[in-house]
Amino acid sequence: MIKRALHQLNHFFLIPITVGILGGFSAVLFRRMIDWSKGLFFAISGGNPIHYPLLLPFIYLGSHWIAKKLLVSPENVTVDEIAKKISIERGGFNPKKGLLVLTLTSMNIGFGAPVGREGPIAKLGGVLSELFVKAFKINRVNAPIYLTCGVSSAIAATFNAPVAAVLFGIEIILGRINNYILIPLVVSSGTATLIAREYIGNFPAFFVPHLVYTEKEVPFFPLLALFAAAVTVITTLFLKNLQRIRFALRHVWSRWVFVAGLTVGTILFFYPEAAGVGYHSITELFMERYSVAEAGEVALAKLAAVLISFGSGIFGGFMAPSIFIGAFGGYFIGGSLGFDPRVFGLVGSAAVLAGISGAPFRSALVIIELTHSYQLIVPILFTAALTNYLLNAVREIQFFKRSLFIKGIDIEKLIERKVEVELPRHIVNVKPVYENTHVEHIRERFLKEKERYLPVVNNPHENRLAGIVSIRDLRLAYLYDGHEVRVKDIMTPEPFAVTLQTPVEEILKTVALLEVNRVPVVDKGGTYIGMLDVDSLVKELFLKTQQ
Repeated sequence: MIKRALHQLNHFFLIPITVGILGGFSAVLFRRMIDWSKGLFFAISGGNPIHYPLLLPFIYLGSHWIAKKLLVSPENVTVDEIAKKISIERGGFNPKKGLLVLTLTSMNIGFGAPVGREGPIAKLGGVLSELFVKAFKINRVNAPIYLTCGVSSAIAATFNAPVAAVLFGIEIILGRINNYILIPLVVSSGTATLIAREYIGNFPAFFVPHLVYTEKEVPFFPLLALFAAAVTVITTLFLKNLQRIRFALRHVWSRWVFVAGLTVGTILFFYPEAAGVGYHSITELFMERYSVAEAGEVALAKLAAVLISFGSGIFGGFMAPSIFIGAFGGYFIGGSLGFDPRVFGLVGSAAVLAGISGAPFRSALVIIELTHSYQLIVPILFTAALTNYLLNAVREIQFFKRSLFIKGIDIEKLIERKVEVELPRHIVNVKPVYENTHVEHIRERFLKEKERYLPVVNNPHENRLAGIVSIRDLRLAYLYDGHEVRVKDIMTPEPFAVTLQTPVEEILKTVALLEVNRVPVVDKGGTYIGMLDVDSLVKELFLKTQQ
């Protein structure tokens, strides 16, 4: 009893509080580093925008050179990378990369590069929590929970958004929820937020006045979802194609990095409000200090600067740029339609963030928590969800990306490499039972065999799949006390089944949705063939993504 109490005390409070302290002070350190970089930029330039094209080429080139020399993998840190590290690799964060990325990002932001903070700070949170887990030899079974606590606490402290940070851990990384996971996340994120508020302050990221939406505006909110989906598609295609170009020109890429810095610097000279994180400019937007046309121009300028910056390979996060582009773009759309542009600006910020991050609920909550605009929660949630639907409807398997991460499958790599599998290799011969078989017979089979699921066919002559019966279904037999209980009385009728022609994506949906290790396989006529070994299939898919 005492041992159990100590374990619970450690798991629910002591470890999360410690991890939260690490996350909170890492956010404070990051903010101080950014402020120091901004001070250095101001000391050199006096705040004159003319210095953007003069300084940024050297900042971009220096960042590229340092990353190339000191890092094995000089790629930018993304939320997906962090999710894969925790879900698939159970850690393995590189401390050197974490600290170096943080340093370079703070320098980039301080000198005006249009990047955000969430990727690097989330990485540092993961690094520190993993070092803590290893140093004190904490139970590795719970390591993913504590690493997620570290990432979420750093996010909570950085953005003063503890609730959104908890959801970040659940929606983005762990992909599941129960009190054993939720309580440590809440404790760590709350601890980090308290520390950040003590040292940085407790205030919204940007000011938004009290806004309300009208019934006339509701039919036009889907336009924001279309806009956000378009921004996401453009961003994805641009960065993917530029990545190929970077690889082809890797030996002379430093020249292009210099040109990229010069180009971004020139954009910022004409649109200085697009520099850095940009929260001050968003505040001015909601104070209506921009015309509708100016907001549209700034949104395009920011998007161009962001794409060129990330395409060049410099470090930074995409969260703040997404909010900025969505706010200014939404402001332009709303104003052009004759509505209150501020309402559309706020909803647009959540929509673009949802599209870029692939996490609609968390994105909506981030915007609400950052701005305290709870009165717009309905259009914000609706538009964020619609954005993700539009992006994933064409490739439905993307809806299950996070769930598949948990099972060790990197769906992005599978799609990119066009992985194919031979289903017959994963079919096992599980002898079926018949609908009219007495329940005692399957009870004996479950005792003798390792199977947890048995296929049920209608009769030995047709062998058509009629249902599936599991160990848990045996509980239903007690409801028929004093009566003859047959398999058909307790089975699940018309179960989900696959054929040899079922696409891999449909099978992966099954893997993501169902917590089962066996799925029935039938022919086109519904005749039972065997049971698909899900564990074997997952193993093959995992190995193929590692090649």
